[in-house]
Parts: sequence; C-alpha cells; structure tokens
Amino acid sequence: MLKTRLHLAICLTLLLGAAHAQHDLSSLLLQDSWQAMNANPALQPKGLVVNLPGVYNNLWVTNITFNDLIVNDNGATLVDVANAIPLLEASNTLREDLDIETIGVGFNIGRLGLSLGHRMRFNALLDYPKTLAQLIWQGNAQFVGQTVGFGPSLELTAYHEVALGASFSISDKVRIGGRAKLLSGSNNLQTERSNLQLTTSDDIYQLDLDADLRVNSAGTLTYDGLRDVDVDFNFGNFSGTSLFGAQSGVAFDLGVVIDLGKLQLTASALDLGGSIEWKENVKNYTLSGNYVFEGLDLARPLLNDDGELGSILDSLYATYEPTETSQAYTTQIGQKFYLNGQYELSEKIQVGVAAFADNYRDANTAALALTGSMQLSPLLRVGALWGLRNERWDNIGANATIALGPVRLLLATDNIITAFRPRDAHVVNFRLGANLVFGASDGINGQ
Repeated sequence: MLKTRLHLAICLTLLLGAAHAQHDLSSLLLQDSWQAMNANPALQPKGLVVNLPGVYNNLWVTNITFNDLIVNDNGATLVDVANAIPLLEASNTLREDLDIETIGVGFNIGRLGLSLGHRMRFNALLDYPKTLAQLIWQGNAQFVGQTVGFGPSLELTAYHEVALGASFSISDKVRIGGRAKLLSGSNNLQTERSNLQLTTSDDIYQLDLDADLRVNSAGTLTYDGLRDVDVDFNFGNFSGTSLFGAQSGVAFDLGVVIDLGKLQLTASALDLGGSIEWKENVKNYTLSGNYVFEGLDLARPLLNDDGELGSILDSLYATYEPTETSQAYTTQIGQKFYLNGQYELSEKIQVGVAAFADNYRDANTAALALTGSMQLSPLLRVGALWGLRNERWDNIGANATIALGPVRLLLATDNIITAFRPRDAHVVNFRLGANLVFGASDGINGQ
C-alpha cells in the first residue's frame, strides 16, 4: 500500500513546526553567553560557564503560509492545495533548522579559554518547482504538448555534534578562537540528482518521462515497490546510540574579536569543511533513462491511499522500477559566516550592524540587521534588531538575558511578528536557553 499520508505528514510537520544554514542573528547580542560563543568561538564567556539544555529553531517557507494552505469550509478545517498553487513561484523553498543543546562547559585560564559541548542538529531543505505541485494535484492534462521539469531537490539530515574549542587573547584588543567538531550522523535522506522531465503528447494518452534521479538514504527510506514506500525519519531514531557511530565527519569553526574601546568588531566562519560519510543502513535508488506510459492524470490517483489502484499501479510498478544499491555516500554541512560591529553609546546602550551568509546545497542565503541592546537593570538586558532576511524587511527581532544569581535565562527571536500572526508567517525563529555562570561579577556584563 502506498504510504503517501506519511509524506504529506512530513510536509505539514515542517510547515507547522514552529518548532534550510541558519539565519541566527540574535545569538551575537546575547553577551557573555554560550550561545554567543556558538556563533563566534572567540567570544569566550567570562569565568566558568555551563550551558544547560536549550533549543533553537528556524523555519523558512517561501511564497505560501499556513493560511494559504489550510482553509475553513463550513466549520471544517481542510488542506486546500489548489488554493495555494497559484501563489507558488517557478521555484519554491522550505527550510528547517533545529538545534537541541544538551550540555556544555567553558572556562578561562589566564588568556586561554577552553570549551566542550554537545548538541543534536536537524537540517531540512526542500526546493521544489511549481510544476511538481501542479502535476500532483491537478494532473498532466494542462501540459499537453509540453515538456515540464518537476524534480525536487531534498535533503533531511540529523546528526550529533561534539565540539572542542579554544580561544586566546593575543593582546588586550584582539582575541582569536577555533573549534573542532566531531559530527556523528543519525539519519539522512537526499536527492543526489533530481532531473525529471515529463512530456505529454498531443494525443493526451502518452506520457514520456526522461529521468535522471538518484535518492540516497541512511536509515530513513524503505522501498519495496510502488505499493510499499516507507519514510521513517523521526527523533525516536535520533538517539545517543549514534553519538559515536560509523557515520561520522568533522567540521571547523574560526573566529576573531577586535576590541577598540567603544567599538567591537567580530567575524567568524562556521562548519568549514563540514561533511558526514554515510556507510550504515545505506540504500541508493536510481531511475535513469526514458520511460513511456499510456495514461492520463496519473499523479492524483497515486495519492489515493484507500485501496488498490489495479492495472494503473501494476503498469507503473513495471515501468518505473528504480535500481537499488548500497553504496556509501557523503553529504556536506553548509558553511556559515558572520560579521558584526557593536558601538557603545553609553555604559548601558549599544548599537550595531550584523550580517550573515551561508551556502547549503548550493542554496545561498544572506541576512543583514541593525541591532541595539540596553542594560535595563543589573539583572536584565534586552535587545532588538530590524533586518533584511529572506528578501523581506519585515523582520523585527527581540532578545532578553535574565540573571538570577548564577543562572542566566536566554530568550531570543529574529522575527517577533510571528508570535502575533503565526498563520501568516513565512519565517518562524526562536531560541530558549540557560547558562550557569560562575567566577564573574554579579549580574550581566559585570553590572
């Protein structure tokens, strides 16, 4: 039986997750914190810092929102893909980045700072053409006499990251930092190649598929013919048993901080050379060549999971059977770059500019923001940003650090508007964290 409901559930989970490289601009404003050091290894917190469990999430969906996809029809909530299709552009993106921080510790010995931490990371990127949605939900009759490309580019990756870092003050004005990170893969599903061209002949009844498709899976996809396709990608499989497994790789972070009195400049490059080699529970599915099928509007019936599809499915099963192999493969972790400048207007107020860029599966993204922060009391520091992100200027971020004795509570979002209009949002971004800080002055930043 086709398990297409699972595929739809995965897409909806990503859309509704609130829960594709990361545009994490707020972390740099969380001064003297583990989270700021994650963005730049030279930003070593003062004293001894212990990072407690926390979460960071970033979801980006282009062109459509929850309200475009979910409609109310006479009191019933329905998924209306037909309503959303006209809003799609030729190319569309869905991207999700989720970090679950577990534990970390950092301390200073004179000019030298050391740190060790662990987090679990999940990255998802789906680039899909409008024609894919049109074929699935509206059929191929609209493309009679045409050749259309409809192959999506997909990657889902879950992995552990264990990071060992060091920083050193070269002088009173310059501090450098670096991190070496061991990456242990848990699950992966990716399209290595996704060139699919469909021609619908003028007599309507003949479909010509020109395919160059290769799907790699590590512990995720099970394929036993078109009647039995199973995707199992969940955090139940994302456990400590894969922490030091055979599916491993490395990545490196570099950073620098220049302190010019009232002006502080920082720069960092993260996940340099990052990759994971997948060797266990690996399956590769390849569909290559030219295929001809007699039929009409086939895609929509394939989504019907109520029973057998008879001769149509039998014909598809025989025609579009991929080649299965078990060859190891390697995936890349997208590199990320930060530039930040902060100017101290007074003892309590800072303003600045932050920039971010990354490359993940050849998808380049960038963000730019004006930032500001203020020390409201010895126990509370707040910050805000206004940024250009995902080609939109309506990004207003907010963050706060609360000091309760040695406990630092950290809250941040790069798009606070989402909290008020979540159903119309293209971006959902938030961070929740906590640090224990010892050996520094009371309060925040020595206040």
